[in-house]
Amino acid sequence: MYACLAIQRGPVDALPEIAAMFSPHLERPSEDIALIAVYGLERLFGTYAHIAETIEREAAARGLELAIAIASHPDTAMLAARHIGGVVVIDPATELAVLGPLPIDVLPASLDILDTLMRWGVETLADFAALPPLGVIERLGEEGGRLQALIEGRGARPLRIARPPEDYTARIDLDEPLSQIEPLLFIVSGMVNDIVKRLASHGLAVAAIKAKLDPHHEVRISFPVPVDDPRTILKQVHLELEAHKPRRAITAVAVELKPTPPRPAQHGFFTPPAAEPAELQTLLARLRAIVGDDSAGAPELLNTHRPDAWRLRSDVLFEPGKITTAPAMTKVGFRYYRPALAASVAVNKEHRPARVEARGVRGAVTTSTGPWRSTGEWWTGTSWARDEWDIALDDGALYRLYREHNSNSWFVEGLYD
Repeated sequence: MYACLAIQRGPVDALPEIAAMFSPHLERPSEDIALIAVYGLERLFGTYAHIAETIEREAAARGLELAIAIASHPDTAMLAARHIGGVVVIDPATELAVLGPLPIDVLPASLDILDTLMRWGVETLADFAALPPLGVIERLGEEGGRLQALIEGRGARPLRIARPPEDYTARIDLDEPLSQIEPLLFIVSGMVNDIVKRLASHGLAVAAIKAKLDPHHEVRISFPVPVDDPRTILKQVHLELEAHKPRRAITAVAVELKPTPPRPAQHGFFTPPAAEPAELQTLLARLRAIVGDDSAGAPELLNTHRPDAWRLRSDVLFEPGKITTAPAMTKVGFRYYRPALAASVAVNKEHRPARVEARGVRGAVTTSTGPWRSTGEWWTGTSWARDEWDIALDDGALYRLYREHNSNSWFVEGLYD
């Protein structure tokens, strides 16, 4: 037997506590409804009517007013609690007698089926139950047969147990402060291995790790793809600690792993294996430790009109779940000179570039397009104001040329390939 607890009035947050007092098997179809298994509680509380009264009394003590229905099928109990109200105990084989007078639109059915039943002249659940089951299945499909069985309490299904949120964290207070990385990694290793095993038992992997090293140090690492290998996680932590060593001795360690569904991978028979993204992330961490955090990563365009505005992202190689594909055909590529080449430019009577001389660039301008004027970010240290030209020299090369307004200086920004 199953009991459905539907809130009529009172705080929603108190419902799981009430349900857990009577059964650990709890299903939450919605915030205001809880389904629990009550078989076996007769030994403690007596009849099912006494069980319902006890639940009602405990709920009232916490400011909850409930509609309670007990039936042999959880969906039948939910239907009665929602649309009859009060305390209802439905004995087996009496479902139709209790639910029959209810209107047909209380059924949890699709609009198409309800519309069909109304066109058939079906007004109550008793009218629907009186229809021949085989004919209902032939015309309405499996959903029609399931709805008829629901009214009559036929069939069975297990509760969809609501799993409480898991806490994938661990904390250790150290007996003595640690200032060396090796013993600290030994402690973090045991914590990470235990949490990864728990995640694996739930069919999950790791998206990110946060390690708080008291008193004032924190390690945050995001992985480009879900990771299920503790060695990969620990290697990332090791490289991060070597690049940013704690300034004070560590007195406590707290580790938190962010769960995520694992990454399905299907490798082709005739495709050479590529490097795993997690291995690329480890390589990137090694490079950052050598050249600095701002000098290695994945390029990202900034949300600005400032020319050549970009930065290197050091947290991830690419957005999870996003695949970047090259265009089918690239017509023209552009190669930036960093820094731009200072140039000497002669202009004609129309004030258009006529000849350009710079390091490695020299010639007469045969064709020019422009100017394109752009200014912006005058309120910051990255302000710019310039005129841009696309030019073709007499040797056939194509360049981008620009003149800065403030200094009236010319620069060759790059070469078109």
